Amino acid sequence: MTEHKTPEKQGLAITAEALYMLNLLFPVIPLFALGVIYFRNHKNPSLFLRSHIMQPWIAALISTSLFFLINLIAALLGGYSSWDNVISIHSLVALEVYTLLVILPFLVPGLLGLTKALSGLAWRYPLLGRFL
Repeated sequence: MTEHKTPEKQGLAITAEALYMLNLLFPVIPLFALGVIYFRNHKNPSLFLRSHIMQPWIAALISTSLFFLINLIAALLGGYSSWDNVISIHSLVALEVYTLLVILPFLVPGLLGLTKALSGLAWRYPLLGRFL
């Protein structure tokens, strides 16, 4: 049985997926907006809407946590010791690690989720969706 998708549901799904991908580039700020969307709609009976809101929310929490973990490790290894030393080898390595290990693998499911949301189809993230 197909589910009726209203433009409002599809708009929320597209917004959630777009905020998720924006969170990969600018961690934390889009996470708050995505959190508002999630907590307002996580009990919605629509499978389409839940799949496009819950998965990006959890994936954004994981990617933001990894961002902070990578930067914490860089800081503990001697980077970020002063404002003059913000751009150090440690911060550049942290940025490279975040780009290669977080942004690239997390971006692909986000792009697929956004295209499915634009098409009005439900989508299950490859690894994360199996547990939800």
